[in-house]
Amino acid sequence: MGDYPPRTVRLGPGAEFDWIRAAIASGGELPAAVRVGPGDDAAVIEGGWVLSTDLCVEDVHFRRSWLSDREIGYRAAVTALSDLAAMAATPLGLLASIAVPDSEGVDLDAVQAGVAEAGRAHGASILGGDLSRSPGPLVLDIVVLGRTSWPVLRNGAEAGDEIWVTGRLGASAAAVHAWRQGDEPSPEAREAFARPMPRISEACCLVEQEWVDALMDISDGLSGDVGHMAAASGVKVVLQAGWVPISDAALVALGAEGALEAALHGGEDYELLFVTDPGVVDVDLFAKRFGLDLTCVGHVLEGEGVWIDHGDGEPRPLERAGFDHFGSVDR
Repeated sequence: MGDYPPRTVRLGPGAEFDWIRAAIASGGELPAAVRVGPGDDAAVIEGGWVLSTDLCVEDVHFRRSWLSDREIGYRAAVTALSDLAAMAATPLGLLASIAVPDSEGVDLDAVQAGVAEAGRAHGASILGGDLSRSPGPLVLDIVVLGRTSWPVLRNGAEAGDEIWVTGRLGASAAAVHAWRQGDEPSPEAREAFARPMPRISEACCLVEQEWVDALMDISDGLSGDVGHMAAASGVKVVLQAGWVPISDAALVALGAEGALEAALHGGEDYELLFVTDPGVVDVDLFAKRFGLDLTCVGHVLEGEGVWIDHGDGEPRPLERAGFDHFGSVDR
C-alpha cells in the first residue's frame, strides 16, 4: 500500500449523503491504519484489507412476494460483494446478520442457504454474523471482507477522460416496474433483480490492464452514481443518451424512452462504472475474456454536475438522479 494517505472521499448531493456527512463529521480523526475512510464503496485498512457493509431491508430493497427466501439471502450477499468489485478487491469472507420477523412465513434456513451460496460462488467464506427476532420487516446486514494490492477510488476522474460501463442497464428496474404493475417480469429481468452478478473478476481485469482511473459499481442508477463520481472528483460529466447500453428486457417491457429512464435512474444493475484515458480500452479483449460488453457512455469535462446530450449537441443538466433512501419511494 506504500504511502497511501488516510482520507475520506467527497460525497455527492442527496439527503442520504447529508446524513452520511453528518456521521463522518462526528466520527473524529481516522486512525493512521485507515487508508481509505468514509465516502467510497468500502473502507481500506493497512495491508490492503477492504471492508464494506450493506443493508437489505424488506419493503425498501425487495418485497417477499417478489423473491424466494433463498433468493433474498443470495441477493443480499451479492449486492454487498459488489462493493468489493467497486474497489477492485478479491473477496475473502462475509458476516451475515439477519433479523427475522415475528410473523410466520420466513424460512431462515433458506435465507442462510442463499447467503452461503453467494459466498461460495465468489470466494467469500462465512466468518460469522448474528441472528435476532424482528417486530418489523426482514432485515439482512452483510459485512464483506476482501483484499487488494491497490484500491481504485471513485475520485480519480479528470477532464478529458472517457466514462465507461460494463454490460447493459435497466433490466432490474424493468422487473420492479412489472411487479409494481401486478405483472410478472420477463425471465431476464427477474434474473437481473434476483441474482445480480458482482463484477469482481472484471474489475480486477480493468486494473490489471491499466484501463481505469476511477471505479464504482452501479447500485443507485447510472445518473446517481456518475454524479457521486463527479462530486468526488470535482468534475463535470456529460452522458450521451444514445450511447447508454440498454438491456433487451428493459426495451421490451418499457419501450425506448422508458428503458432509457430505467437505465439512467432505476439502479441495482451492479455493473461497473469507470473512467479512463481515451483510446486505451480494448473492447474485443474484454468481450473475449468475459462475454460482456464495454461501452463508452460519455466524457469528463471541467466544471461540476451531471449533464446529458440527447444527440442535439446541447447538453442539459440531468435533473433526476438515482435512488436515494431519504429522497425516493421504496422499492
